[in-house]
Amino acid sequence: MSRARLTAGLVLMLMCGVGLVALSSCVEEGPPPPPGPVAAGYDYYYYPDDEVYFYPATGVYFWFGGGGWHSGRHLPGSYALHGDYRVPLHMNTRRPYEQHQQIRAQYPGRGGGPRPEGGGEHR
Repeated sequence: MSRARLTAGLVLMLMCGVGLVALSSCVEEGPPPPPGPVAAGYDYYYYPDDEVYFYPATGVYFWFGGGGWHSGRHLPGSYALHGDYRVPLHMNTRRPYEQHQQIRAQYPGRGGGPRPEGGGEHR
């Protein structure tokens, strides 16, 4: 029995020694770095001739009609966007129409003539 105890003791000491060597070779790196900066804002297309905004990331349009702004994946049938004349916009809002007065002044439609305040009903 003493020989069995001696063997068990040696095996235990050997395992502890191997474990200590393995642990001592580990290097603690610390916490991972925080994620890099995320691009803030939203990228839209603005169609000045129709006063419509499009958010390509989700496929949602924003248009004015019936006295207020609307959004959806499809425009009403009375709209026919002129894809050749669109302006890329980078904005810090989920509601691009909140800055519509400034945007329409900066990017007037090619049709000319006065347009109603607030967005204007489509022709």
